[in-house]
Amino acid sequence: MSLDVEEVRRIAELARLRLSAAEEARFASQLSEIVDYIDQLSAFSAEAAPLDDSEPEGAGDANDVPAEGRPLLDDFLDNAPASLDRFLLVPQVKATPGGAE
Repeated sequence: MSLDVEEVRRIAELARLRLSAAEEARFASQLSEIVDYIDQLSAFSAEAAPLDDSEPEGAGDANDVPAEGRPLLDDFLDNAPASLDRFLLVPQVKATPGGAE
C-alpha cells in the first residue's frame, strides 16, 4: 500500500504537525515503506509459534537460596570503604527542609 502526499497531509493535520513539501514527500515514502513492512509481517501465522514456551529447554527456575562463603561477595566487601555484617555502610542521605542546599 502506498501513501500519497494528501494522506500524509491528513495525518500531519491530525497530529497537529506543520510539514514542508519536502518533508511531506519524504514522509510519504517512509510511511509507505513502514506500511508495506507491516503487510509483510501480517502474512506470517502467529498460530505456529508457541506463546507459552519462552524459556529454552532445561532453563528451570533460578536457585533463590542464599549460599554461604560466597567468594565474590567477600572480595567485594573486603574492598568496600566500610561494611558491617556483610552489608555496605554508606553515608546517610536525607532531604533538607525547604529543598536542596
